[in-house]
Amino acid sequence: MGRHGDQQYEADIRWTTHGVAHIRCASWGDVGFGQGYACARDHLPTIADQIIKVRSERARFHGAGPDGAHVASDLGYRALGVAERAPHLRDAQPDHIRDLVAGYAAGYDAWLEEATAAGSLPEWCAGAPWIRPIDELDLWTYYVDISLLASGRNLAEIIGRAQAPGPDGPAEPSPVSALGGGAGASNGWAFGGDATASGHGLVVANPHFPWGGEARFWECHVTVPGEIDAYGVALLGAPGVQMGFNEGVAWTHTFSRGHRFTLARLDLVPDAPTSYRYGDEVRDMTSREETVEVLGEDGVVTQVTRTMWRTHHGPMVNLPLLGWGLEQAFTYRDANLDNDHVMAQFLGMGQATDLDAFQAVFADLQGMPWVNTLAADRTGRAWFVDASATPNLTPEAQARFRDRIEQDLIAAILYDARVALLDGSDPGDEWQDDPGARSPGLLPYDRMPQLEVRDVVLNANDSHWLNHPTITLEGYSVLHGLERTPRTLRTRQNLRAAQRLAAAGDLTVEGAIVAMLSNESLSAELLCDDVIERARRAGTVASDGEDVDVAAAAEVLAAWDRRCELASVGAALWRELMAGLDAKQQLQAGQLFAVDFDPEDPVATPHSLAPAADGGDPAADPIVAALATAVRVLGQAGVPIDAPLGDVQWAQRGEHRVPVHGGYEGDGVLNILAPFGALASLSLEPVPAPLPPVAPDRAATSGIAGGGYRVTYGTSFLMAVELTDDGPQGIGLLAYGQAGDPRSPHHVDGTEAYAAKAMRPL
Repeated sequence: MGRHGDQQYEADIRWTTHGVAHIRCASWGDVGFGQGYACARDHLPTIADQIIKVRSERARFHGAGPDGAHVASDLGYRALGVAERAPHLRDAQPDHIRDLVAGYAAGYDAWLEEATAAGSLPEWCAGAPWIRPIDELDLWTYYVDISLLASGRNLAEIIGRAQAPGPDGPAEPSPVSALGGGAGASNGWAFGGDATASGHGLVVANPHFPWGGEARFWECHVTVPGEIDAYGVALLGAPGVQMGFNEGVAWTHTFSRGHRFTLARLDLVPDAPTSYRYGDEVRDMTSREETVEVLGEDGVVTQVTRTMWRTHHGPMVNLPLLGWGLEQAFTYRDANLDNDHVMAQFLGMGQATDLDAFQAVFADLQGMPWVNTLAADRTGRAWFVDASATPNLTPEAQARFRDRIEQDLIAAILYDARVALLDGSDPGDEWQDDPGARSPGLLPYDRMPQLEVRDVVLNANDSHWLNHPTITLEGYSVLHGLERTPRTLRTRQNLRAAQRLAAAGDLTVEGAIVAMLSNESLSAELLCDDVIERARRAGTVASDGEDVDVAAAAEVLAAWDRRCELASVGAALWRELMAGLDAKQQLQAGQLFAVDFDPEDPVATPHSLAPAADGGDPAADPIVAALATAVRVLGQAGVPIDAPLGDVQWAQRGEHRVPVHGGYEGDGVLNILAPFGALASLSLEPVPAPLPPVAPDRAATSGIAGGGYRVTYGTSFLMAVELTDDGPQGIGLLAYGQAGDPRSPHHVDGTEAYAAKAMRPL
């Protein structure tokens, strides 16, 4: 029970295994209060940091940051106008959502008051000036930011660094580190009644997210009798359930491969770097002074004022390596900056108790910001849709876009980073308005890819084209993703596994989890036997001035179970072999595969090991050379080539080192764990000391460091739910634990359960 101003709140909160909060209340405001209180109990410092981020106050409390990162972020959020948009977003909501968010803020403040009085906040942030009460507008500002999770949030720093060339020429391009991490990865399966033993729908969620910081999930069950009764996970600071199940429907999400924003390259006017050509005319950029406060090392707070520029497309950006030059520059437009429906979208999904009602939420609101959705209901219907906000281009502009990513090096590099580049000086590349769309410039719901079946649909972050073992979706916008293109090893493994399960027709939640956590390596299945044979023939080869016995490495691979389990000997060696080859080799014929991708057989191709290079020198064979390098890299990391994976791959949860199973993209496993992803927010939250690096080229491929692989990203919420006549039956876990505070037992118990593959009832 608590009071916030004149408002009295009352919530019934019960905590079950692993610290999951079940919140049952009589009203929307009360359930918001209970959820805000319970989530703050587990994650208050992280939520507090997000509030100061969107209020452009990180530099005020934490200083300028590395290479001015906090100043750039604060200025970027000012240029995006997230705080200015918050009142409009709040006022656009129905009363029950406004009550929900107001209650959430009150619950957060109630826990803060209680924890401060009891002295129970973590020592590192207790008494910090940025740990303070919030109000509902703070949360609405943050929800603008959540809408930008796959777009503007990742561009904030490069927007904040966008300074027009002056008398001394262009400003320095942004550092590569200024570009945010972008979208995450995930696996999602929705099985229809033809695939399950009971004839009901069954959904499996396996989102891959960072194991620390603001992008964590928090597990909960929210109930307002007669309104909502949903179980699942929410993003920190967000009310309701974003992924989970209710009485009649279960659903999961994967990040869409499509585009939530576009960059536009501008043809600048000579000697006028704030003017650009647009068709036959010249347009001038507009500017606004933005000021942020910065805490100096001497404790004195000063002000920094910069001129921020924008075009009719949107804010200017300062791209890494390219910057804002004298002849060209880059601007950006976001499909979710004015998304007023995102809160109603997720809450409406939690309230829908059959697939018809669930689909109607998408059609009526069109508020899905950045993910694919996979859902099934009690009647055995299964559905895939990519309803993410997507720019609407003419067919001619789409054709130019396809040509651009094939012929323009900058466009191709940006596309590989999931960024779409348009010609900002060509009116033909403008987003097109459609009266059926949620906002001007977007595609309407009836032009978005979707598929309903009774066997299985799935997604593993490739485009909409192939999310069923045999049915393709074609003819959609290029900004939804490319069609008839190679699928990743992980997508192919998802399709193979789901097809086997659906064909058997007797799937249960237990069987679905066993399949998702099988840790079988597709790349090893396709290639390992031939790699072993070739390495045995090669014997000892020279590698970077060292003699490496690749024949001995071949024997380790021969004994490997071709999985990424705790006891798997050879898994680390295979991972480093795959990391030594360009990731694009996994998609087509070349150094790795002999048989090229075939769009008529996309699950089975490419396959077979590419033949050895001519000339007879084993060291010149890229496969043998990659294996030799893998042996050297493991040696530099202090990892024996025959070490069981559990000895060299672990999660650090406070003082606990927990050996964990799972692999990475080159392994071609479903269950992803990797040493990538934020460990914490950009605040002062303590994180383990970095491991000593061993090979710079592995930082973005395998992530190996001294001692092996300390994972910070991957499988997070794991859920399998069947919608039966007796109610939903589900099992799962939250792999990184429910609490962010290392002092809590719920910081580590979920990880220990994950390591043991010990599911619990949901």
